[in-house]
Amino acid sequence: MKKTFSTLVAICGLSLIFACKPNSGGKQTDKANNVSVSIEPPAKTDFKEGEIQVSITTPGSKLGELFGKVDPAKGNIKAQMEKIAKSLSPAEQAELQAESEKNGMMNLAVLMLPIRSVIYVKGDAATAKFDAVTYHGENYINQQKKEGLMYVKSQNSSKEATIRYSGDMLKKMASTDIDSKAYNITPTKETEIIDGYLCTKNVYTLKNPAKKSESINGIPGTSGKVYKLEVWSSKQIPLALNFVHPLYVEEKAGIMKILIQYEQDSKFRILYQFSSVKSRPVTEAEMTIHQTAKVMDFEKSEMAAGLALFGIILGM
Repeated sequence: MKKTFSTLVAICGLSLIFACKPNSGGKQTDKANNVSVSIEPPAKTDFKEGEIQVSITTPGSKLGELFGKVDPAKGNIKAQMEKIAKSLSPAEQAELQAESEKNGMMNLAVLMLPIRSVIYVKGDAATAKFDAVTYHGENYINQQKKEGLMYVKSQNSSKEATIRYSGDMLKKMASTDIDSKAYNITPTKETEIIDGYLCTKNVYTLKNPAKKSESINGIPGTSGKVYKLEVWSSKQIPLALNFVHPLYVEEKAGIMKILIQYEQDSKFRILYQFSSVKSRPVTEAEMTIHQTAKVMDFEKSEMAAGLALFGIILGM
């Protein structure tokens, strides 16, 4: 039970952070080293305050493509999903079924991925507001004060919850913490300009990949480990933003893009990326999140807070 709960925490953390096409600068290939490098300098000043649009996609995933067709602005997400499901051909249904069986628990990660997402940044504080198929979420983090507040509400019922977390709970609640010691970290010469900001790439590969025997009943995606990460970071982006990513990676610069591969033998991946970064004054209303009358303390009631969170996110 404890292992199952830890797995759900990891999957839930992935969904609780944060959607605009990636906007990269020019790139060319360094044939000698077979890497992609930037051909233009960063065009923007250091980012300190403003609005960030976030894109989360699942390259090569049929299920991810279907969810990408949902528009939260049109309302009634459940009705949109039913309409999309009815439009599938028998061949598409068969493809979706085969993918679902192969991905195992990773299907839950796709189901919970936010469809639309925005982050507001002001100094050491950041507020993320996002919509997924089953829930609406808002997450505030102050990195200097080491405190955060999260609000989630069901898209299909009146269920809602607010959870406070601080100190050592910051990494645990805001994201899934990646232990750098468990990975071989390979710096690369590859660079990319993401919406005007120059990023360099590091690759994290798990030293001891999970075996099927470590997964719950051998189901893919339940080992609680991430096999590989490709991380792009920029010195022009605040370090505080690393706490609002789907995975906390201890980089020395602000992360703008992460490609996540959970299983060594699976092609299923999740691509998280800043798609638009705009420096502008941020209002108090944008930084403020909703709160329920009762606020749960994650440190004091971790199990109760986690179960309340899961119930809303999983549409229960």
